[in-house]
Amino acid sequence: MAETKHGSTRPHRLRLIKRSFLLLLVSLITLVGFGSGCAMMRDVLGVKDQLAQARLLARIHGQIGVEGGSTGTLVVVIGVPDKNDSGKIKGLDSYVRVRAGSYAFPVNPGRYVVGAYEDRNRNGLLDPMELVKRLSDAREFEVAAGEIETVDIHLTMSDSASDLTESINVFEIIARSLEEQNEFSLWAWSKKGELCSDLGNDAFGPATGRRGLWRFRDFLNEGLAGIYFLEEYDPDRIPVLFVHGIAGYPQEFTTLIDGLDRDRFQPWFYYYPSGYPLDGISNHLSVLLERVQVEHDFEEFAIVAHSMGGLVARGAILKYQEETQQHDIRLLVSISTPWGGDADAGKAEEAKIELPPSLSDMNPNGEYLRWIFWEDDERTRPRNLAPETDFHMIFGFGMRRSGTFANDGKVRVSSQTRAEARDRALSRWPYDYDHRDILSAPEVVDRLNMILDERFRGGWLAGRS
Repeated sequence: MAETKHGSTRPHRLRLIKRSFLLLLVSLITLVGFGSGCAMMRDVLGVKDQLAQARLLARIHGQIGVEGGSTGTLVVVIGVPDKNDSGKIKGLDSYVRVRAGSYAFPVNPGRYVVGAYEDRNRNGLLDPMELVKRLSDAREFEVAAGEIETVDIHLTMSDSASDLTESINVFEIIARSLEEQNEFSLWAWSKKGELCSDLGNDAFGPATGRRGLWRFRDFLNEGLAGIYFLEEYDPDRIPVLFVHGIAGYPQEFTTLIDGLDRDRFQPWFYYYPSGYPLDGISNHLSVLLERVQVEHDFEEFAIVAHSMGGLVARGAILKYQEETQQHDIRLLVSISTPWGGDADAGKAEEAKIELPPSLSDMNPNGEYLRWIFWEDDERTRPRNLAPETDFHMIFGFGMRRSGTFANDGKVRVSSQTRAEARDRALSRWPYDYDHRDILSAPEVVDRLNMILDERFRGGWLAGRS
């Protein structure tokens, strides 16, 4: 009898596990919005390898400061001993700050050195008499997979580059080929305001966006992540940065981009591997915005974010404002953002298999969703955007569809209108469109242009800084 009972229980448990997994898979297909079950299964099974690759990275970080306070841009440079020239250091990557603060390099295991200089006149060059800690004088150290090395740098008056006779363009001597980038640092993979001459390229379409969710390390290896401009930077036009959502891609914004007043605004977009943790993605965007700000010194810009991109954008704005003390992000417009998370995505933490970390981050009770609105675990101290950053909410309710909960086909209305987001929005605009169609709806194009016009001309916000 015991054998019979044991034998019948085990298959029953296996059936329950398989059933739970299939239900989770169906939920993920609904959330992501495209792809067959078989393709999704292959993607899911491949995540374990992607995470294993990501865990091989080490981290080099620290604080950069200047005696008496900095008066210019601070540039941290990382390098490695040149394998082909003993005693020589090869510059690899840089981290740019508008003020003293933290820096970080996610790197592959290896031997490194870190230096820095103060670009006092903000011309992008290391000039004679500027303060510098040279790579050639820096301490070499080695980091292993998963290891963290802290290197604080403090520039003093004695660090003056008095022996320099001409300026050096440090950025030009940093390796930029994709093969070289893949050898060391995550930041060197990232585009920092590079020109996208063809938004119709397949690299900016759905297949690559899907790869960004399920094969996020492969996405990075292709050198796609970063901030792109759709035309040469124009200091006389206000940038509008578009941020896609989970498994999203820049081509989703084609209608909104085409609808912009191009005499007043210039479109940018942020492309990223949406499978990575949201905290890491938002930090990545914050750092890239700081880099682009240093290069172009723009006075103001706007961010338009779709779906999970709104979660990324809010986190990035909070970090950017804290790190830089800049107040140039004047507007955030979220479209169909799951501010309250997704209950099915929250189940990813309980899954018996490894799934993209961003899915777990959309757990309604998760740390990231708490952090973007609250400073404390008890949720008594609100975490707000700077007063200069106006926030407007656009969401879909898809009444043409039947269901237990009001939703846009992907995200519940209750999540899109989470109280903390709804109450802090200057305006809230519901539209009867589904999760993706809302991006090409004529009414939404008009509404976005109206919000942009009001913010950057005055309108109901007249008198605000």
